[in-house]
Amino acid sequence: MQPILELGPWQVSTYQVAVSVGLLIGGMWAFHRLLGLDYPPGTIIRGFMLAILAGFAGTYLITYLINLAPVARSGLSAQPEGLSIIWTIASATGVATVYCWRRRISLGRALDMAALPLPLGQAIGRLGCFAAGCCYGRPTDSWLGMYLPDHDHDGIWMVRYPTQLMSATANLLIFFIVLAVERYGIRRAGKSCGWPFDGFLTLLYIALFSLKRFAMAFLRQSGAIPMVGSLSWMHVNALVGLVAASALIFWNLYQGKKEEKEP
Repeated sequence: MQPILELGPWQVSTYQVAVSVGLLIGGMWAFHRLLGLDYPPGTIIRGFMLAILAGFAGTYLITYLINLAPVARSGLSAQPEGLSIIWTIASATGVATVYCWRRRISLGRALDMAALPLPLGQAIGRLGCFAAGCCYGRPTDSWLGMYLPDHDHDGIWMVRYPTQLMSATANLLIFFIVLAVERYGIRRAGKSCGWPFDGFLTLLYIALFSLKRFAMAFLRQSGAIPMVGSLSWMHVNALVGLVAASALIFWNLYQGKKEEKEP
């Protein structure tokens, strides 16, 4: 593993480099797409910056609150929960919802513009997880296994599921699926109505990401803390995301069909 890169007198974290590249590519592409909306650039810039700040602040605050209980119970020996993209997306979306409502911006349309670059940025960021050894998988004798450590280079090395690389591949696949759906919709119906309803691409991404996260939770050892029987917190929040996104997709499709039938 290469958690630290030596560049002369400087030391650079591979994890931070990969995450930064993922954020830069995904963020700049999302910003470029948002500028294509029919709203003043200043309005888009303010909303975009507020969503980014909320994403970072919400992630650190929620993670801190989650870790209060185990640290208070077990002291420094407790294994704290790491940062999660779930809280970043939830916090940023919450602030974006309020901002779009106040500015009378189509929330679904804005989220669709920002959703497509997300899985691409996540795929790049997972390469940093692989280099750092975090988000590691369970030991296995499967042909999928790789000789990897838990945590970092000082961890326990054994044949494990390479969940970081598997997640990166799955995120890349999600990106291409959402991209294909968008491109097909644009070719079929035009840029203003390229998919069934505004917000469809976002809900599709959430459903696919939640499905991937639920499946990956069976293979991950890092963060797989039991919550409901044999299901971990990862399983539970993935199920919530999958059910909520799927329900909203079917509800909006039903409403669309209902409106078409009305005279």
